[in-house]
Amino acid sequence: MKNNKNRIISNLKQNGFSLLELMIAVAIIGIITSIAYPSYMKQVQKSKRTPAKVELMRIAQIQESFYVQNLSYAQTLNNDTAVGGLGFADSTVTTEGGDYSVSLSATTADGSACSGTSVTPCVIYILTAEPISTEPQAHDGLCTGFQLTNTGAKAAKNTAHSTYGTASVRDACW
Repeated sequence: MKNNKNRIISNLKQNGFSLLELMIAVAIIGIITSIAYPSYMKQVQKSKRTPAKVELMRIAQIQESFYVQNLSYAQTLNNDTAVGGLGFADSTVTTEGGDYSVSLSATTADGSACSGTSVTPCVIYILTAEPISTEPQAHDGLCTGFQLTNTGAKAAKNTAHSTYGTASVRDACW
């Protein structure tokens, strides 16, 4: 009987985890999570930059079609195409996912105002995509904006470089 009692007690001691073992497992999971989460968030931010670049390229293609038909680039994103606009509903276009706002500026060769018609044609345009301030992409310090010009030149800026044109930033973002 005594031998049977010891066997029952030893079986009871073998069941389950101790509090120390559980705390070690939780600590290990916490360490792994703290290493993996920032990397995951960087990848999410990087993937959300793609719609901005896609939208810039899409509008640039529409601009080229407009130029072929009118011998001028469009002056604005909104308005009817007959008065120098691309026909979008607003003067800015929001990217798919709603993270970036795309705007257009167009000028004549000497940098003065243009009409988007053959009378005073727009021969230069710059498309700009910047994060909407209320969206998570506004906290993306590596790429805070993208630009695309009529010549196909790409530019980007970040928190360290507040102007467009730095080659290292362009290469990292585009």
